[in-house]
Amino acid sequence: MRRFAHYDYWSDSVRQSILADAPADLLVYGMGERPILEVARRLKAGEEIAQIGDVPGTAVKEQLRRWREKEREEAVLIPGYIEVKEEKRKYAEAFAAHYNEQDPYQGRAVVQPHPKTVIIQNPPAWPLSSAELDHIYELPYSREAHPSYREAIPALEPVQFSITSHRGCFGSCTFCALTHHQGRIVQSRSMSSIVREAERMVRMPGFKGIIQDVGGPTANMYALSCHRWHQGACPDRLCSTDCPSLDIDHSRQVELLRRLRAIPGVRRVFIGSGIRHDLILADQSSYLEELCRHHVSGHLKIAPEHISKRVTDCMHKPPRQALDAFRERFAAASRAAGREQYLLPYLMSGHPGCTIADMVELAEYLQDNHLYTEQVQDFTPTPMTVSTAMYHTGLDPFTLLPVHVPKGEEKRIQRAILQYRDRRNYHLVREGLRRAGRQDLIGEGVRCLIPAQYRGAKHRERGRKEAK
Repeated sequence: MRRFAHYDYWSDSVRQSILADAPADLLVYGMGERPILEVARRLKAGEEIAQIGDVPGTAVKEQLRRWREKEREEAVLIPGYIEVKEEKRKYAEAFAAHYNEQDPYQGRAVVQPHPKTVIIQNPPAWPLSSAELDHIYELPYSREAHPSYREAIPALEPVQFSITSHRGCFGSCTFCALTHHQGRIVQSRSMSSIVREAERMVRMPGFKGIIQDVGGPTANMYALSCHRWHQGACPDRLCSTDCPSLDIDHSRQVELLRRLRAIPGVRRVFIGSGIRHDLILADQSSYLEELCRHHVSGHLKIAPEHISKRVTDCMHKPPRQALDAFRERFAAASRAAGREQYLLPYLMSGHPGCTIADMVELAEYLQDNHLYTEQVQDFTPTPMTVSTAMYHTGLDPFTLLPVHVPKGEEKRIQRAILQYRDRRNYHLVREGLRRAGRQDLIGEGVRCLIPAQYRGAKHRERGRKEAK
């Protein structure tokens, strides 16, 4: 993710490509299987590492003098490190340029000069076929912690008996780096391979009959496809449920889940990954009903992130109307299944384009619909995302139009509003409501987010300190 000059949140600075800073000759990006095997083959054949400069899915560096001597008409030259460090508009332009070259079929090499070297990113590696994915995921993994660990690893437990069904995501959420990593083209394993993996899992020590997750970056994109993908994802538009070329039939996922449930020794199969709710609304299969009857462990994870149109547009997320419609369908499907189940919405504060007024709108929505949750995320800029480019530059990198960026106290206020019930956030929430002109939400009324004041000097003093 740091293969070009990039904004580093922790140092609040633009840093060089990791290749410019590291004593390395070649960087493999993406999932890496194809380029690693090709590099290994060429090394075995006697090539020097410095000679291997054209493998898809790799980035290399070259001396300035040598690069100037070569003609690279097919490559895209983007603003260099010095330019993007000093001019935010140049940073935005550079980001948009390399973002548009991340398709494995249509992408070109991207070149970015640095003070002492030139960084060259080759086009992404081609997606793997189903047979290749099957081979990789059916290797004899132990599903155990490395023997060097002496203590239990809490993060292992929720994934130890999970199954990866596919790669790639065409959602193109702006705060996600998957476009630069796995790409927009969904690559799915065969059902028989996934079933074989589950059958091996049943025989493993510690398996208690529960498959904790079957999914990928977005659980319900398994087996979804577009007939255009063999030529690459559309460069001039994002994939959406409105596109007639996109096959969003979930029936193959339904069949897969039924086959997994039928395996002797498997008691339950859960979907632990998040799902894209707008895809389910556009589909006529029984996927949601099947999910609610057999595959929800009390809570179903969805990621609306926000409900303000201004913010969801910045995020490339479905609008509020899609969330409302899905909530109704989920409630109906849960009732029909005779189960008491809940939605667990992932929500985000402080995203570029989001104002305090937008956060108040979200807080009211959560209160009105009894969706308040402690599981929220404050936007953190990470390398290679559109949102990070917005955060650093204050510009939409594709239109170069200004974007509001909450920082400092405003960012803390936004996070506090999303957790308005937490007494420690009281003074920040009150200040946010004042700035938004929404003092009507302060008081004892049923629609108020916070009371006029909390009783007890201890709470007031602690709130003042945390507000500072």
